[in-house]
Amino acid sequence: MAAMAAMTQGVCTKAAAPSRRSAARRNVSVRAAAVELPAKYTKVVPLGERVLVKVAQAEKQTSGGILLAESAQRKPTSGDVVAVGEECKEMKVGVTVLYNKFGIGCTDIEMGGETFIMIREADLIGTFPGSGATANDIPKLIPTGDRVLLQVDEAMSTTKGGIMLTSGAVEKPITGTVLSTGPGKKDEENKDKDSKEVKPVGVTVGQKVLFFKYAGDKMFDSDGKEFVVLYENDILATM
Repeated sequence: MAAMAAMTQGVCTKAAAPSRRSAARRNVSVRAAAVELPAKYTKVVPLGERVLVKVAQAEKQTSGGILLAESAQRKPTSGDVVAVGEECKEMKVGVTVLYNKFGIGCTDIEMGGETFIMIREADLIGTFPGSGATANDIPKLIPTGDRVLLQVDEAMSTTKGGIMLTSGAVEKPITGTVLSTGPGKKDEENKDKDSKEVKPVGVTVGQKVLFFKYAGDKMFDSDGKEFVVLYENDILATM
C-alpha cells in the first residue's frame, strides 16, 4: 500500500504520499502517535519532499527556549536535518531547522534511543546558522519558502489622553519590521515540474509592514521582544 512504510534490514523508507499545497492558514492538524522502530532498523530514508530531523533535547528551563505566544502545546521545535528526500529543494543535511510540532502529516520516530521527526520541507519554518538555538537567536532565523520574519512593534499601553490600559485592553499590534525573508515560492501554475521558477518575496529587509492579526508563528526572546514568522500572503501592506 502506498501509505505504508517499506522496511528492509537496517533501512526504513517511508513511501511518498500525494503532495498537498500548504495553505497560509491551517486550522486542522493530523498527528499520529510516535513510531518506535525495532532495534534492527538503524536508518530512515525520506522520500519525496520529506525531511528527517533529529529533535533537539528539551531544555530543563524554558527561559532560553523558543516559545510560541499562544500556547506551549503548539511551540515550534528545533533540530538538525539528518536526511532529505530526493525532491527537497532548500534543505541540506546538517542544517538546524525550526518547525511547528503539530504540522500536518508530521510523524514522530523513536530510533536507537533518539527522537526524530519526519516532516514535509514546506512545513519547516526556517533555519538557524548553528545548533543549540535559543530565544536570542530568533533574529538570525532565515525563513523558508515565501515566509517572512518580522519583529513586531510594541503595543501601546496608554491612550492618546495618557490613560493607562490594562493588559486585556491593550490592542494586539499588527505592524512590524522585516528582519529576513525566504527565497520565495515556486510558480505552481507552471505545469512543467522541472522548470518551475521561484517567485521572490515582495518585501525587503527593513520595511515596515501591516500584517494579518492572527497570522504566523509568534515567539519572544529573553527580553520579551515579540517576533512572528508568517507567509507573505499574510502581509497586508507596506508602510
